[in-house]
Amino acid sequence: MMRAEGADQGTDMTRRLRALATGLTAAGVMACALLGAGIASAAAADDGTGPVATPPAVPATQSVSGVAANGVQLLITAPKQLPLDLPGRQLPGRELDVTVKDVARQGFTGSVDITLTAEGAGVTRLGLRIERYDQDSGSWKPVPVPPGAGASSTVSTPLTVLAGGLEDVRLRLSPGTTAVDDVKVAAAANGATAVATVPVTEPRFAAGGLTATVRAGTAEVITGRLTNPTDVDYRHVPVRLYLKACSPSLGTCFGAADVKLEVSVGGVWRTVAAADDPAAAGGVAGTVFPDVTLKHGDAVELTARVTLNSGTATVNPVPIGFGPIGLSFAGQQTTGGTLTVQPVMPPSPTPTSSPSGSTSSSPSATPSDSASSATDTPTVTGSSTTPTATPSTAPTLAAALASTPSSGGSSNSATILVALGLLAVCLALVLWWALMKRREQHQRAAAMGEDE
Repeated sequence: MMRAEGADQGTDMTRRLRALATGLTAAGVMACALLGAGIASAAAADDGTGPVATPPAVPATQSVSGVAANGVQLLITAPKQLPLDLPGRQLPGRELDVTVKDVARQGFTGSVDITLTAEGAGVTRLGLRIERYDQDSGSWKPVPVPPGAGASSTVSTPLTVLAGGLEDVRLRLSPGTTAVDDVKVAAAANGATAVATVPVTEPRFAAGGLTATVRAGTAEVITGRLTNPTDVDYRHVPVRLYLKACSPSLGTCFGAADVKLEVSVGGVWRTVAAADDPAAAGGVAGTVFPDVTLKHGDAVELTARVTLNSGTATVNPVPIGFGPIGLSFAGQQTTGGTLTVQPVMPPSPTPTSSPSGSTSSSPSATPSDSASSATDTPTVTGSSTTPTATPSTAPTLAAALASTPSSGGSSNSATILVALGLLAVCLALVLWWALMKRREQHQRAAAMGEDE
């Protein structure tokens, strides 16, 4: 009987071990899945896909009422702004409504003309995407802009308004990637008019420290400020730094071994990998901030530095560019400058006294630049409407160095190895404990059998 109880206890212990092993296996699979998702997310931040734009669900609007004429009054309901598209990625169009109201209670049948004009210095064509809502089909239809329209185009829509009633002409607009100051909307029907102006908005970027005379081996600090006056939130914005130089007379070109790139994150300088640009001889580039988050109305301060070693002293000057990738700007996408490189100066001799009273010279110590020196923390500034220069919150940098390889190898690989090692140790301890318990159960059962 005791042997039967011992066997039952052994069977029960076996079932418990199996359940425990199953639970640990499931937990390990889930942990591996989460770790894999994190690695994939980090890689996606710098896989060349570019920024992601999230416009507001309900954009803000403005209303303009025209003066009534010939029994008709017009009302324009227009968006407060038209953000530029991302290069190669269109944002949803913003709706523009022109309401025709019969104020004389006589009814109206005629045409509503809506003229759209792109305004700004040097603007010669209308780059708008225009759609009109077709009530018969219940869908939006594209409105082509004539090639020779210039900076203006008129959309004419026939309309019938019952006595005392009103009707709407609905359009959707997008400025595309053509930077203009604003779009003027002029509506006319039966002598009545109404005019509204819609600003065109885009992010802005300004950089400092790009044009300077630098000493080889000495870091040059470069700053950037990315502001977002639009109502669109941007995520996964990569910021890159470019260098390019060749010396035709010497036949030498700039290379990745000639440059050290660093970024300031949380007040600590961290090294970023630089690589040769295969598209251009003497080109070197590095994604210094692979994943910047820029909310609407905010600004992000970015700080980097570049060190050119003594090998670049024969290549002068060195053109440099610094800026976000994948955003539309009114000017150049990357702000550029030129670094003039001076060779490393030999250490100046320092006189020292000898016991005989004579002096000798020895090299003086050259201060080194620590890779972990503290600097100003990148900050996000500004309110929901107008960015200011006053620091307000911590930096909004999502995994700023997610894709930066470290000198000791991949941090993700190290994390996986550590996690697998800990899991193996835990499993070994649990199995050892279970076997010891089972052995004690068998010994207890054998002892009780002998007593009987």
